[in-house]
Amino acid sequence: MYWTPPAYSDFQSFFARDFYFAQATDPNNLDFVTAGDVNRAIGEALIHFNTALYGTDAQVTNVFMYLVAFCLVRNIQLSSKGLSSQSKFPISSTSVGGVSVNYSIPEQYSKDPFLSSLTVNGYGMRFLEITVPLLYGNIFVISGGPQQ
Repeated sequence: MYWTPPAYSDFQSFFARDFYFAQATDPNNLDFVTAGDVNRAIGEALIHFNTALYGTDAQVTNVFMYLVAFCLVRNIQLSSKGLSSQSKFPISSTSVGGVSVNYSIPEQYSKDPFLSSLTVNGYGMRFLEITVPLLYGNIFVISGGPQQ
């Protein structure tokens, strides 16, 4: 199987209800998601993506789209802060007055720098929901055959 990563137009179709995309006649309008934003996110998502975990090309593409969306949201959040951008770990608890909220971050995520970074937005969490169950019990042959 040779999988081809989706293009900007594929991403735009897949997430038609999620993002406001710049018009083709105004591709540099930074009030909207541009083709450049999506292409950058596609390139970054490819760094972390393993096509071997998923089934058909269509399934690979669907899962990949969530990782691209995660990267896109993170990039836009960072770019809006520019030089003032800061990094924070996910909040595990907070309180105001007599009200407190606690989030339990599963250990399998909190101990892994990449997985924990995915927990900061909904697209990363959706990617994790689909991917994490596939990480257990998979066996891959690296080279050769059975030993005698």
